[in-house]
Amino acid sequence: MICTDKFVFIHMHKTGGQSLNHVIEQCMTKVQHIGYHYPIQMLPPEYTQLPIVGMVRNPWDWYISWYAFNTRANANNPLFFILSNGRQADFKQTVRNLILLGADTQTGKQYRDALATMLPEHLEGNQGVGLSKNCVNNFIDNTSGYYSWLFQRMHGEINSKALHIGRFENLQEDFVAIMENLSAAESDSIRSKLASMTRINVSHHSHYSRYYDDELRELVAEKEKLIIQKYDYKFETDDAVGETVEFQNIQMGGINDGFQKLSGRANNYLLLHPDFDIQAIKNKLAEVPEAVWGQSGRERKFEVHSQTQALLLIYDEDFRHAEPTYRELYFQFEEVLKPLIDFIANHYQHNGFVVRLIFAKLKGNGKIKQHIDGVYTLVKCHRVHIPIISNSRAIFMVGAEEKVMREGEVWEINNATIHAVDNQSHEDRVHLIIDWVPDATVREQDKISAKMEHVPASPVGRNSPCPCLSGKKFKHCHGAVL
Repeated sequence: MICTDKFVFIHMHKTGGQSLNHVIEQCMTKVQHIGYHYPIQMLPPEYTQLPIVGMVRNPWDWYISWYAFNTRANANNPLFFILSNGRQADFKQTVRNLILLGADTQTGKQYRDALATMLPEHLEGNQGVGLSKNCVNNFIDNTSGYYSWLFQRMHGEINSKALHIGRFENLQEDFVAIMENLSAAESDSIRSKLASMTRINVSHHSHYSRYYDDELRELVAEKEKLIIQKYDYKFETDDAVGETVEFQNIQMGGINDGFQKLSGRANNYLLLHPDFDIQAIKNKLAEVPEAVWGQSGRERKFEVHSQTQALLLIYDEDFRHAEPTYRELYFQFEEVLKPLIDFIANHYQHNGFVVRLIFAKLKGNGKIKQHIDGVYTLVKCHRVHIPIISNSRAIFMVGAEEKVMREGEVWEINNATIHAVDNQSHEDRVHLIIDWVPDATVREQDKISAKMEHVPASPVGRNSPCPCLSGKKFKHCHGAVL
């Protein structure tokens, strides 16, 4: 938001605002910056009588630009991160989630709740999202989509006589016309500056019509009709651009290794086995003294796990992505875990290895608050959950989807997006958590050692399976470097 003696310019996302900010700064003599992507509600009282100037964009094109901009490797937008299910959902699903973010539905509420955990209390220091916890929690609109809501949040009532809105598609001509209409003495210099400058912060993509199927095109038409009708927008095609195209899959962590959680087949949950025999694991678990559960310290180190306890079998405090540490407990459970580990290794075609393996106990009536696992190795692994002791009131939430996991089910979850657990029962809940790392995700800096000094001594034959669970013989795996 920029205030001058003639008008207030409100910078709405992806409508050429940075370019216009630059022009106003260069050409106007009395300029005061109020805040980046600040809405009209934050306009200081002394400027409330001034005209409000802004830009609008074809809604179909705006959604494409928003998506393309946020798929850049260095983009860090919590709104995009949540609605793309941790960068796992495709273009259509992500944009649909955004359009319907304000819907008074369970899914809409869960996404808004998830966003509220990541957004700031206030907009001070905001670097681009332009949203706070309060505004998202109060966003409920079954009639209009996100873009129409955002436009009015930024500029005020769409039919207000104080509004002077230009179209992004005619940015130079419309902005100059607004300046002339407001009798701005700087109109000529603004025209000259706009004609000579290059657009700033541009996202790169093909013509917007190439990305839409009929269903998504009609959803935009329905939910953004307020903008479409007011500014006479239509869904236009460009005969020269060819057939429909798709955005490439978003690579997590900015590393283009082809890795996708849930093997790209689902967004939040993927059932790997409906009823694995876990009785031997449960029996072995019952032999563990209660005092051992309190020895990991994990619940003290991570606030989000404060109501949990853990048994660490394969685990490293530094969250390394290779050469994992096998704790003494692992060898106590090795025999009963082998069938399950073999199943998981076969599922992932022996491409990779187990980097972490723990039993996690969530106490009765305990909660694991909404959070995201942002460390590289947590993002670049297949996170597998197997309920060992559970109940029908232990609710798992991933993205905006809740599920009750049954004992013996084997699930991969998308831990790269928001997730949480609410154990509404008085009984403790215990999951076995296994992180499987595909070989292609291991970087050179992850290969921290040429020795297995961190692996407890255990008599492993050279022709025996390597204890890293890669599926290879010891002599062809970690044994080859001893």
